[in-house]
Amino acid sequence: MDRITDILLTDLRHLIADLGKGGGMISPSIYDTAQVLRMAPPAEDVWPAINWLLEQQQPDGGWGNPAVPLARDLSTLAAVLALQAYNQRKTTHAAIQAGLAFLRRQAHQWEHPLPDDLPVGIELLLPCLLEEAALMDLHLSHEPYAALVNLGNRRRRMIAQLPLQAGTTAVHSWEAFGTVPDPTLIDGSGGIGHSPAATAAWLRAADRQPDLADACASARHYLEQAAAATGVNIPGVVPTAWPITRFEQSFVLYALVIAALIDHPALQAVIKPQIADLALALRSSGLGYSDFFVADGDDTAVALGVLQATGAKVDHGMLKQYQQDTHFCTYFGELQPSLSVTARAVHTLRLMGIETNQPQTYLIEYQQADGRWSGDKWNGSWICTTCQILIALNGSGQNRIIERGIQCLLDHQHPDGGWGTSGSAHEETAYVVLALRALRNQHMFLPVWEHALQRAEQWMRHEYRPFDQRGTKIWVAKETYRPERFARAIELAATFPQTPVIEAD
Repeated sequence: MDRITDILLTDLRHLIADLGKGGGMISPSIYDTAQVLRMAPPAEDVWPAINWLLEQQQPDGGWGNPAVPLARDLSTLAAVLALQAYNQRKTTHAAIQAGLAFLRRQAHQWEHPLPDDLPVGIELLLPCLLEEAALMDLHLSHEPYAALVNLGNRRRRMIAQLPLQAGTTAVHSWEAFGTVPDPTLIDGSGGIGHSPAATAAWLRAADRQPDLADACASARHYLEQAAAATGVNIPGVVPTAWPITRFEQSFVLYALVIAALIDHPALQAVIKPQIADLALALRSSGLGYSDFFVADGDDTAVALGVLQATGAKVDHGMLKQYQQDTHFCTYFGELQPSLSVTARAVHTLRLMGIETNQPQTYLIEYQQADGRWSGDKWNGSWICTTCQILIALNGSGQNRIIERGIQCLLDHQHPDGGWGTSGSAHEETAYVVLALRALRNQHMFLPVWEHALQRAEQWMRHEYRPFDQRGTKIWVAKETYRPERFARAIELAATFPQTPVIEAD
């Protein structure tokens, strides 16, 4: 075994052993941090968090990942409103003005028709913040957002027809509509809807209500724990969602399935306990991203795929309940479907030997003229979405579709051998490496594809740094984020040699 492979195995062992610890590791959120600073600021000095917020502003005046424009307006407006509350310095005033100018330039993207890849709850949250900005005399036209407001009103009507329950998708956006701080909405995490922003809003509503003192203490402790999950060690700097225990666990194990490392003898000591724990976490409704949040089709598909690949008996009906005619949904009642969720469901069902013609047709129909798939609601990188679909279609006989997808990827490989929507990035390159490796045993695999794969593998090995968690934010919730351990697992799996030297501990 060469030295790098030995180090990679050590890196992977530690990562797998840590799955779920601290509720999962997740990058800090601009939007949620801004909302916490506005509604439930930490008892400590708020200025470190304010300074962190200022440091996240991009040169164009906005906040958030420029590669995912739809996910920037919410974080930008929330940051502007938070800074307005602490507008005591010239630099802060300048940041606010730059943010407002950015929002005015961006407003056109919300004109009708709205796409499917809307960030989580944006139809509720952005109109709400626009109203608050108007109250502060921050002049932003509401006209470009008419379609989004209409969609939000439709969502509000749907929410009003159902009883609010802890650990559900509606409560995850409670800050957009909640007024009465019902303590029964606090879930097993201690917070509201697994959302720091929703929890902060609930705390503000519960302020000065003595009968809610214990519930408020739970909510404040939740915010402290959520802040710890970011690893930045700044009070008040929180992630977009927490805990993400089962999402982290199931998706990391799924990455090992894709990479054909799930059975590696040198990893079994840490993999087997995780698989056993995952199996126990399944409910009749499937799996949620934590034990305290409603189950969803994505985590369910991934968990079942892992268990199927490791020889466990699984019930495909648990996944089939999420099939909505032509595609698979993440949550029941959602307004926009997801390509990546359908792709992961197709992959899992094909592992089980279950027919998937209808959802495969759905995926094929969404392939664009240049061969890519884009516009996914959970991931802002067309590269990652395209690779997930190629993995799902591997061995399906859809060779022409697969060839078009691969050719598009090859057309966008950077000179250094990597891939990325904004320069070569580890996670996006890793997805392409794993997709090409999965397709390598097909008769259609061309020499030019092999050459591209080898260049990417060389780039991954050259750029590898042990135990380095830094990376780009391409996953989408209320804003872009990075699920640290899963993203790192994908990167390590792609850096690992395809034919590993099998050595037991």
